Amino acid sequence: MPLRLPLLLRFLSGRAVLSALLLAALSVASLIGVSPARAEVTLRVGYLRTQGYLADFPLAKVAIPGVRLELVALETGNDVLEALSAGAIDVGETGEVQPIFAQSAGQPIKVIASTAPQPTATAILVNQASPLHQVGDLRGKKISFVRGTNTHWLVIQSLGRVGLKQADIQPIFLGPADTVTALVQGQIGAATLTAPNIQIAEARGARVLVDGTGIVNSSIYYMASTNTIAGPKRNALGGFVTALDAHLPWIQSHLQERAAYLAPRYGVPPEIVLAASRVMAPRLVPVGDGKLAAYTQRIADAFAEQKLIPARIDARQEFDGSFDASLRK
Repeated sequence: MPLRLPLLLRFLSGRAVLSALLLAALSVASLIGVSPARAEVTLRVGYLRTQGYLADFPLAKVAIPGVRLELVALETGNDVLEALSAGAIDVGETGEVQPIFAQSAGQPIKVIASTAPQPTATAILVNQASPLHQVGDLRGKKISFVRGTNTHWLVIQSLGRVGLKQADIQPIFLGPADTVTALVQGQIGAATLTAPNIQIAEARGARVLVDGTGIVNSSIYYMASTNTIAGPKRNALGGFVTALDAHLPWIQSHLQERAAYLAPRYGVPPEIVLAASRVMAPRLVPVGDGKLAAYTQRIADAFAEQKLIPARIDARQEFDGSFDASLRK
């Protein structure tokens, strides 16, 4: 039976994390995209198991000349960040807040690619029969989110737009599965979730109070260590960015096929995967033009104010735009 990475990562650190991840990779990694027949480089890619853009690489038969892709499934962006820090993967898929924690901790990790904004991929939901109909109604209510994640960022921004602060609500820190259950059972007033958990909650009787449109990007970032960026796998990273950029429009033209493929892997009905796929971005965007750095600076400043990081950082240092040339024109 494959090892469950997130459970191990909660209790292990340093070399123990690295050993656990490498052992798990032998159990769960998928090898794809070997082109030519004898690949020169193996690129270990950590991906988000139930979200993101990489889980369907085998279905799309993504191939990079001279590169063997080793896909390692991880549950959360924090797990991806830890795997990168431990040297267990070469490139990883995360949310837009993990690089902030990496930089704050002095870790030599950079964002090398990003999807375009997918703002409806994060939302605050309430029950269909809830008397809450606008963000201002959240005052004094129990609101769930995962501290220091995209969901936390949406809560901070949504409250701020109506003159509220986190101190004006009752924060409840729950994981996605527990959040959905607590919401449908009426134990909390609102739940902050990301796709596909948004769609799972909607299928169980929830409705969106507010999503990230005009508030947050909810982009997916792709990170690599500075050693990998400057090392012998640099060309493989460039090939990965090119392949990923071509894969995003492939997703939009293969939604039904993708849903049927991923549903048993996600453990949800195909219609849930299909609904979640419709919030995904159709392209990558440059990371070196300063726009993402300016946006990420706002997140970092908010997290510093919440004491989630010890001091203010310069978010421009998180981004390496040298792979932007690999994007479609």
